[in-house]
Amino acid sequence: MRIAASILLLTVSLAADAPSFTVGALRRDGVVIPFAAYDGKRWVSRWPPPSRDESVPINLNSVPGRWWGPAGARESWQAWIVGEPRQVPPLKVVQPDVVDVHCTRQIGLRTDYRPAEVPPPPLEQPYPKDGLAVSPPQNVERVQIVGPLSAELAPMQAILTETFNRAERETASRFRHPIREKVREQREPEIEAAYAFGSEPRVYYVESIRAYREIGGNDCTIAFGTGWFLRDGATFKALEMTVDVLPCDKYGATYMLPFGVMRLNGKVYWLAQYSGWDHERFVVVEIKPKQVEAVVNAWGGGC
Repeated sequence: MRIAASILLLTVSLAADAPSFTVGALRRDGVVIPFAAYDGKRWVSRWPPPSRDESVPINLNSVPGRWWGPAGARESWQAWIVGEPRQVPPLKVVQPDVVDVHCTRQIGLRTDYRPAEVPPPPLEQPYPKDGLAVSPPQNVERVQIVGPLSAELAPMQAILTETFNRAERETASRFRHPIREKVREQREPEIEAAYAFGSEPRVYYVESIRAYREIGGNDCTIAFGTGWFLRDGATFKALEMTVDVLPCDKYGATYMLPFGVMRLNGKVYWLAQYSGWDHERFVVVEIKPKQVEAVVNAWGGGC
């Protein structure tokens, strides 16, 4: 009897560790854009990407089954609002709808969500996202916003500078950089935004810049770096970093909006939006001990 009970408990435990569910970006106008689904072992992306040609289903039952993924059609959604502890009642889908996304259109699910702020006009791009929608409900842990001047980031500066320099050299090897390497590396990059999760180890995503302006001239160039770092004890190490060389209006830069973190089957995933002036995409990033891997990279629209 004890053996049978142990087997039953183990079976229930394994089932609990491997749920099937769907996640979507919750726009401030109440439209959910599904972008990934978890089948109990791996992530998939089934919802159609933005298009000018896709016809809009007339109701929820008309949404093609292949769009949903393993959890099937979802009428009720749990909302996790970025940066806020407030509880939001379950969202109910009213109907499929279409929204403008940059230079294209995206099919989504209009819900009865009531935002805390008045939604902006539909033409604002990238359109504000209030958080993550999940169905069936799952636990989502919050990503902490760390101030650029926070004391906990100070010990990261040395590895940030070293990694930033290496990534900028890699970028410069592919085209003629307007600033010489010796001049570039005389100054440290400045952190513009930082996000963190966990304690031991603690994972960081950092956006940083190094601006160059010619003395007496009007030309301006910015090196914009985005990277993942890990702190284990008192030691920081870089997992990944990319540096883009941009004009000083930062056109072409991509910024993260972290939706939250999910722990599934012993793995850690960050869910986020990356967006810029003319594009957006939704990602699920697996955090590994020595690297990060985007297991879902769903195009959200662009020009």
